[in-house]
Amino acid sequence: MKKLIPVFILVFISIFMVTACGDNTAVNTPEDQNPPQGAADTDVSGNDPASEAPAGNGDTTSPDDPIDDNIPHIPAVFFFKMGDVVIDMNQNINDVVSKIGEPSGIFEAPSCAFDGIDRIFGYNNAGVQLYTYPIGDDDFIHTIGFTNDSARTAEGGIRLGASLQAVIDAYGDDYTIDTGMYKFTRGLTSLEFLVDDDMVIGITYGFKIEQ
Repeated sequence: MKKLIPVFILVFISIFMVTACGDNTAVNTPEDQNPPQGAADTDVSGNDPASEAPAGNGDTTSPDDPIDDNIPHIPAVFFFKMGDVVIDMNQNINDVVSKIGEPSGIFEAPSCAFDGIDRIFGYNNAGVQLYTYPIGDDDFIHTIGFTNDSARTAEGGIRLGASLQAVIDAYGDDYTIDTGMYKFTRGLTSLEFLVDDDMVIGITYGFKIEQ
């Protein structure tokens, strides 16, 4: 799985830069979504979590093995689960950190689209990065990216290294394709799989950017 990580990181950082600095783009703000508010503060480490992500957690199961979360119906939006904690798109990062703990590292840079700082919260052991944008004194999640095969999607149990067929079996054929990226959309959220040679090499959750 190590050989997948550099390719994915490059693609994912490109997605993040477009999100943060794209011309004439606007994110639906928390005022539109009313995300839950949290109280925990985080300590900035100054480290880029992308450079520290491990290759996996020693799991020997196949990337195509499904996970049954007993979801009785198709949700209106995509969400991610870290253990038993549901992480919603456009959720206040403080609320998330209060439930899942402090990140292994935080990378930050001045925001091109907002007044404040864009941040990436890295959770290396969980294999994910949480990308946020600032509104006032708070930060809200606009993208979640997988960095290794420790992480799986909430419904289908898809992780890095899975087959394209496993993705289609889990999520159906209602997707769009752009340069190897298979995009599924629910409401203001999306779930994207970067596929190379019928193998998933990148997975991102996103909050809709409106032109």
